[in-house]
Amino acid sequence: MKFVRRPARGAFFFLAAAWAAIVLAAVVVVWLMLFILFLPFLAFSELLGWPRKHSQITNEADTLNSESAVTRAISRTAQNGELIFDRRADVSKLFGCNTRSVEYRWGLFRERLQEIKEKAKEPRALDFGAGSLRDSFALIQQGFEVTSMDLDAQIMQRYFDSYEWSSEASPPALFTGSIDRLVELVGQNYFHLAISFDVIEHLDRPEHYLQNLRPLLRDDGYLFAIVPNRRSIYERYFKHSLKKQRQRGLKWTPGVPHLQFRSPEEWDQFIEANGFEVVEHDMAIGTLVNDFWHGGLALPIYVYVTPVLQVLRAKIGLRFDPTLFERAVAPAWLMKRIDVFDNLLKQRLRRQFGWNIIVARRKTSPATE
Repeated sequence: MKFVRRPARGAFFFLAAAWAAIVLAAVVVVWLMLFILFLPFLAFSELLGWPRKHSQITNEADTLNSESAVTRAISRTAQNGELIFDRRADVSKLFGCNTRSVEYRWGLFRERLQEIKEKAKEPRALDFGAGSLRDSFALIQQGFEVTSMDLDAQIMQRYFDSYEWSSEASPPALFTGSIDRLVELVGQNYFHLAISFDVIEHLDRPEHYLQNLRPLLRDDGYLFAIVPNRRSIYERYFKHSLKKQRQRGLKWTPGVPHLQFRSPEEWDQFIEANGFEVVEHDMAIGTLVNDFWHGGLALPIYVYVTPVLQVLRAKIGLRFDPTLFERAVAPAWLMKRIDVFDNLLKQRLRRQFGWNIIVARRKTSPATE
């Protein structure tokens, strides 16, 4: 059997390597075509100084220094192994995100945070799907009393222990029970704010959670949500991958894959149908950066080329970064300039942008009650 398996594996790897080479060559050709296409704009924008002006706006919007949140995080992660969805070294998604080789910043939530703090002497927030506690940390910096809710108590505690929590404010209360249980514990009309960043799309029954989040909020309580746009190439890839997993009967780790795929209009309808009123809706992660370069070029390399390089590194023992080509096709210096173009075309292309940034308010008389 070993004699049969090894030649079969060798043949399969040879075919995979040949296909990886074809994909890589095709990506290089397409990259050159795109670069030549955008070259006149890149030169024009440099002459007008648009990238520098855009960087100044971005930096001014970044009011929180993430380094203070991770004083002990790197050493602890190295000792205990990598943690999933680790965003401790990133800016809080209340204010932006560093992704796709671009420093994205938004101000949609900032005014609402100030509004809540002006109305409530002791504002309370629920970080639903708290993950690495990065946003819980930011809310505490903003003066909120925070309850951080997620699935795994052990992972939450590891994240919790990695932060330098301020002695001037209470650290977040960690909660890993059901949302129904949380309603029983704190009662209705308790939180002034609930945030759910990159969480709802991972839920099997998101309507159940939204309907139970609503009574936890005060009458004037807000929900801040960030969810992906199903129209982006990445979401189309995730949906295709999920379909293949289901066809093969494969299991996945709860909370990891995307299970919900909606357009901006469909997300608004979904949120409205489950006890909330959408107050404001913006889009982030421009389609040129997200779809043209990362989705159209880096994603094929991630799917077909990187796995082959990982096998080669393991078999041959050479030290090299198998993600080298992924990063090379979308360098930060280029994405920074393409992002300027994304912003100029946002009114026309916003429906294709990668992320929905949503502010919703609890309905006082929802149809769901």
